[in-house]
Amino acid sequence: MNPISVNLPQMLTQPATAGVSIRNAEPVAATPTSNTNVDLSQANRSPAPDTYNRNGTLGDGQVRYIWEQDGIDQLSMRMLSAVQSSSAASRFQGLGAALLEQLSTNGGQRISQSGLAIALGTTGEPALLGLQQARLRQYASDSVTFTLTSASGATVSLGLYSSDNGLAVDADVQGGSLSADELKSLAALADSFQSAVDGLTAEPPTLQLGNLVKLDPSLFTGMKLDASIHTASGSLQTFALNIDDQTRSLSLKSPSGEVKMHFDTQGGALLGSQSQRQAAVANYLEQFDAAQKRGNGDEKMMGLFKDAFRQLNSVDDTGTQSARHDLPSNRMSRLLLSGLADFDASINQTEQQINPMHREEVDHFDYSVSQSTSLKGGTSNLTVQQDQQATLKAAWHKGLNPLTELVLSLDSKSQNYRYHEVDDQASSSTRLASANNRLVEATATQQASKQERVRTYQEAELLSDVTTTSDAEQSRNLLDMLEDLIGQDRQARRMGIASSLEQQLQALQPLWLLQADPAQIRE
Repeated sequence: MNPISVNLPQMLTQPATAGVSIRNAEPVAATPTSNTNVDLSQANRSPAPDTYNRNGTLGDGQVRYIWEQDGIDQLSMRMLSAVQSSSAASRFQGLGAALLEQLSTNGGQRISQSGLAIALGTTGEPALLGLQQARLRQYASDSVTFTLTSASGATVSLGLYSSDNGLAVDADVQGGSLSADELKSLAALADSFQSAVDGLTAEPPTLQLGNLVKLDPSLFTGMKLDASIHTASGSLQTFALNIDDQTRSLSLKSPSGEVKMHFDTQGGALLGSQSQRQAAVANYLEQFDAAQKRGNGDEKMMGLFKDAFRQLNSVDDTGTQSARHDLPSNRMSRLLLSGLADFDASINQTEQQINPMHREEVDHFDYSVSQSTSLKGGTSNLTVQQDQQATLKAAWHKGLNPLTELVLSLDSKSQNYRYHEVDDQASSSTRLASANNRLVEATATQQASKQERVRTYQEAELLSDVTTTSDAEQSRNLLDMLEDLIGQDRQARRMGIASSLEQQLQALQPLWLLQADPAQIRE
């Protein structure tokens, strides 16, 4: 057995020779000091590929680690193992949960720990080492920061920072202290926080937000999560999530493209029931899938877009309803609405020019979808209009021979392909008006158009250039239908029968919600 001697000294007060020595061939004990040492024996192992060189980067050399704080707590021991890994995914694995759990356990007291890699045998001035420790955070190549705002006004901040020269974490509570319930809730978020970190450091990235988007509003009123991560290929991807009681926004940029979303609850008065919102989300997810297939979009990136849309809409499952939510006028005004918070969402894949003979042929996938709701009037005389829109613009190359990979070059014999261009538009608009709490107007208009141009080339010669289009538009007066359904529902409830109005309306939603396919807009 070969011992690993662990030493976690106070960086500025203890000798700089303390640390962890790691040799490429086998672990080597650190220089003995008067500080606390713990021997962690482990079996002989082959040389690790992610051992650091004399500059603190991966290679064949040896380094030791200068630790910021004394201690052999679970967090520090996890950091000791993590700092020897090369990727952000490996370094941050389990670290976010450990940091959040320790912050909760110690009552919210500040946590600051780091391991700085320096060449074995090197000594340094405390002031210089202190500056290098600070730069682990300031100039981190990979970082994740998490901020929570408590209902009492305190701010919880956590940070994970990784660079070639080491690993650092910190956590703090400012502007107040956390109650016992807030600390308990904080600990309960540890697994969800770690899942979010694991998803963001994966390649390709995934969204695993869990309970982070379902905070108890009586305990926490706001949340921010930011990440800047380098992929295994060296490309940078960034993520930003911001949620409070009124809005929520998300942005993810990766080598594949960008996803953006913004939601506005408008106080929650027009949010539907959970079943109504789930039906509307399901309708949108189907259309997202159809857009991805129609425009030959990246399936994994669209999957991420769908996950973000689903999870950010689930925020409203635990949100506090507005005092006006159950007023008769608001219940009536939601009859033809999606029940979702207003939003803008888009997905834009990175453009590619794969044909050197035709540089103007750019492969891309750009999809955007939105919903906006306006209200006019007062409680008993209210007019509500909800507009939904979707746009798809995409282009891609496809080889004529499905059994052969398309590789385009300046050689005309390679120029055997079809170049597709898609330009689709869809919109819907519903309008409800009441006077003296009585429904007086209910209308819906749906519109959709599709266009695809396909140019076919064989050995660089244009064989065909074909454009196909389809469109449909339908306007409906739904007042009589709604009055009949409402009347039947009242009669049923007077007879003691449970209301089925919401279920009946959900079955009819295709008549007024957004439909991107003209064939789905029917009489």
